[in-house]
Amino acid sequence: MNNTYSFIGLLLTLIAIGGCRNQDPAETPPAPLTFIQQAPRQASPRKPPLLVLLHGYGADERDLLSLVSQLDPRLAIASPRAPIAVGDGGYAWFWGGDNAVDLEDARRSVLLFLDRAVEALSADPRRVYIAGFSQGAMLTLAIVLTEPQKIAGAAVMSGRLSPGLLRGLPAIDFLRGFPLLITHGTEDTVTPIRFGREIRDALAPLSLDLDYGEFVAGHTISDETIHALDEWLKERLP
Repeated sequence: MNNTYSFIGLLLTLIAIGGCRNQDPAETPPAPLTFIQQAPRQASPRKPPLLVLLHGYGADERDLLSLVSQLDPRLAIASPRAPIAVGDGGYAWFWGGDNAVDLEDARRSVLLFLDRAVEALSADPRRVYIAGFSQGAMLTLAIVLTEPQKIAGAAVMSGRLSPGLLRGLPAIDFLRGFPLLITHGTEDTVTPIRFGREIRDALAPLSLDLDYGEFVAGHTISDETIHALDEWLKERLP
């Protein structure tokens, strides 16, 4: 009797394992992202616009918060932490420069996070903006080029374009008029200026509402970059 139960248990275990192995990873929702939120510094009777900040490799959700005091006070802020732990207390959105699998996982995580952040901050879902730096900029581009309808605009700071993103885009010009800001430092030795120019040139045929700026700076968010981001946002907030 015990041998029979043991056999049945083993059989059920093997079936369960086989089912897990056949499961499509895309069907498994990503784990919720840890994040910091800040309410608008200037109150308004309307639901506030939301700015989502995506940090770079080796940083965390606090890294870009220093920008907030220099940006429009009407913005609600949400800054998520990337899911992969690296180094001493840092995090990454994906491994390597062009890891397509991890990049897709991160893209899905952030897309789900947008709805969560809108709800948490009672923000206007029609006025959600993303600003990403370095690896966060690569992730921002991945969202822009796949599901631009989820956001009202995006800023790409010191980033690069993952090679596969432009392949397989729909034939219709679904990005026409989409607001995109690209900034880059001319002295950047981590992600050299040629990558910023490559983004600009590669996206030019897509007829976006594209703003591009180069500043004398390294791989950092300079005061000029912050000013450009603030002016770009102000032009788009009613």
